[in-house]
Amino acid sequence: MTGGAPSLELHHFADLYNAKHPLSICTDDSGLFSTSLSNEYYLVASTFGLSKTELFRLAQGAAEFVFADDEVKKSLRAVFERVAAERLTS
Repeated sequence: MTGGAPSLELHHFADLYNAKHPLSICTDDSGLFSTSLSNEYYLVASTFGLSKTELFRLAQGAAEFVFADDEVKKSLRAVFERVAAERLTS
């Protein structure tokens, strides 16, 4: 919609992701763009071939970018660590 990339396949996400640049998947204005965060993750996964574990790691990294104090971030880290221990190692 913004014209930043001619197609999803040509979006700069792949270059940044492959360069290990910190990224987060967001929906700045889900009403205007008629999307949801779940749909954005689906588009990233299906377009760039990311696994569930890779999507999880993206979400985990995004917790570092929230506009919150250190205690909230610490709490988010703990949630992701617990889920990783339960889901990613079994």
